[in-house]
Amino acid sequence: MITNQQLVINNLEEKLKIFTHAVSGELIKEEDFVIANTGVPTDTFNILLPKSPNIKNAVKIRHGIDHFSFKEYPFSTWIDAQYLNDDWKKLMQEYNLKEAERNVMMKLENTLNVGQRISHQLMITRVKNNEEFTEYKEVFMSLFEGTREKDALESYFNNFSQAKLGSEVQMFIGCIGKMTVTTGLLIESKDSYGIYDVMTKETFRGKGYGSEMFQFLLNQTKDKQKPVVLQASEDGKNIYKRFGFIDVGEMVVFE
Repeated sequence: MITNQQLVINNLEEKLKIFTHAVSGELIKEEDFVIANTGVPTDTFNILLPKSPNIKNAVKIRHGIDHFSFKEYPFSTWIDAQYLNDDWKKLMQEYNLKEAERNVMMKLENTLNVGQRISHQLMITRVKNNEEFTEYKEVFMSLFEGTREKDALESYFNNFSQAKLGSEVQMFIGCIGKMTVTTGLLIESKDSYGIYDVMTKETFRGKGYGSEMFQFLLNQTKDKQKPVVLQASEDGKNIYKRFGFIDVGEMVVFE
């Protein structure tokens, strides 16, 4: 039986596959890990994702990391805290990877009882064309203002092909009048839905727009019996608990 933590990991793997393919990058997929190599120097999308506490393909893992090192590309490692044993810790130390953050893995059993959103004049549209995608990425990149990562993300999105996104991916923008203020992403995998990139421009935060987008995403699930997973900051998890999500684990991020 698949565990709650595996649901989160599997959905994240699906996201990595989609967002690597969208820029014609390379996804290395093994029994014990996945490496997403976008070919762009971004640690937002270049990710090592361990899938087991047991390292079975250390040579291939090192080959993937060495490629990033050779190119001088930043990357991040997202690992279930339960997998973070001495072997994985040793690998992190070997490449001088430092713990950057911890996220709470969360799960909603189903979306059968999700209430309808209460509108705050937020017009939510599914991203279907270049203009809407430009609005989406501008909100996304606004969170990285003043950092080197913003330039890397600009390069990433310049190589991004919406045509390569499958029907399992739904990207949304939320607008107040003509101003795009918030985004949301819903990804369906075999066993779950995953919610990502619920982002609000800084000057529009605290007005309920992010929560409204979040509830909208929950209402977009076609299979109401399928669970929904996400990862939240410690500060943000209480927002999701109000929608019925429960803590199921912890994800440790190294950079």
